[in-house]
Amino acid sequence: MAVDDAHAPAKKRCRRATESISGISSLPEHLQQDIFLRVGDIKALFMFAVTSRGWLRRFTDPTFLRELCPRHGGNSRHGARVLGVWLQCAVFDPYDKVMVQARMAPQQQQGASSMAAPTFLPALGSPLGARRLVDGDAAFDYAELLAARRGIVLVRLAPRTPAEMDSRPYLFAVCNPVTGHRHVLPPPEWSLSEVRGYAIVTAADSPQLHPPAAARFTFSRLLLIAHHRQAIRGDAYLHWYSAATRSWSAPTMCLDRGAMRAVTVCDWSAVVHRGAAHWLCVDIERYHQLATRTRGRGRGDDDRHMHMLSVDVATARASLTRLPVRVGGNPLLYVTGDGNLAVATVYMSHVTVWTESPASTAPAWLRTSFLMPAAAPAVPYPPPQLRHQENWRNFNHGSLIAVFRGTKIFILDIDTKAMEKVSVLDFHSKAMISLAAANWQATWVPYEMDVVEFFMVQLGGIRDRLGPTISEIQSP
Repeated sequence: MAVDDAHAPAKKRCRRATESISGISSLPEHLQQDIFLRVGDIKALFMFAVTSRGWLRRFTDPTFLRELCPRHGGNSRHGARVLGVWLQCAVFDPYDKVMVQARMAPQQQQGASSMAAPTFLPALGSPLGARRLVDGDAAFDYAELLAARRGIVLVRLAPRTPAEMDSRPYLFAVCNPVTGHRHVLPPPEWSLSEVRGYAIVTAADSPQLHPPAAARFTFSRLLLIAHHRQAIRGDAYLHWYSAATRSWSAPTMCLDRGAMRAVTVCDWSAVVHRGAAHWLCVDIERYHQLATRTRGRGRGDDDRHMHMLSVDVATARASLTRLPVRVGGNPLLYVTGDGNLAVATVYMSHVTVWTESPASTAPAWLRTSFLMPAAAPAVPYPPPQLRHQENWRNFNHGSLIAVFRGTKIFILDIDTKAMEKVSVLDFHSKAMISLAAANWQATWVPYEMDVVEFFMVQLGGIRDRLGPTISEIQSP
């Protein structure tokens, strides 16, 4: 009499998977690369890499990984990090009744009812395909794109209940579309009227704690610069959230209206560098007063200078530094290729750069300037709203990224003074449609990650930890 094997289905699936792996490993290398490039899911490639010791060795080989990510080779110095662009077609209103009602609809109905869901447009040659922010969690379809750093995306969620809609809290969440990790933050206990700045902090941003290499991609803290509803108008407070304790610290004042009414300019996302988050600020009230006094009489000796707000990510201690950089153009705080803080002021025809020189006893800022490299226009005859519109962001060390006239993406390498075009699939058509639908106020967030570094860091110690549990078969 035959005895039924309860594990027969599982064994059959395992045998089929083994045969599939065997089939791939027997193919020529160029066909293997073509198959992997068509997967469009880094997480799936990651899971495939641990199926055998041979594939694990292969996916921790930098040469193989650079071939898997073609943009990491050749002349692409910074563009290789651009996996794509997150684009939000509709203007996000967290208190729009129609959207909130859709957000509170049953789970199976939410995916089809969201019109504000962020869309991912992959870059040419990116190993990451089109996707949602978080698969299987429709709450992230009702979210406002805020910032992204090292693969981590920060969003603001729509209210979840009628009570939340009445109290109007700020609901933040972070997610990693590559790994699928998500973290929904509890709402701050304090009533916020407006958020002026935010900083995504990873576990690797506190070098004094000697974190492991994998901590570079692990969300650790969120810093907010916000105004309170009940506070004096103009005062700004620092809010500090810890992922380890899942709690907010008590807010501390970081910008006092009595000293200066400072607001962040351009990109509200902070530059995190050497254990501190930095924002570029300007005293708007004083700037307008001085502009009125000196109008028609030259610049004079006024004090229209920028300031830098710095917050230690470990202690939350804040400081404000006056910079020699005058207000003007499109100012951006960034980190140079040598690891120094710098401010790049972008004009239509040239760029002025102020670089911090830490070698001197007193911090000094050195000024340089260069002509803007020529870039092809986005469209021959752009709409009037976009004829001189360029949206600049801080990017990788020593570079800035921009959308020209709403449809073309370029990376400016400040060290080499070269402009590199980033080809994003369908960005031109979808950007024009979304800009028209959103009254020319669409939101775009570049999504960057060093894929080679990600695989090397995440897979580096797995082979030793798993030991004999990894299949020894089919080593390529």
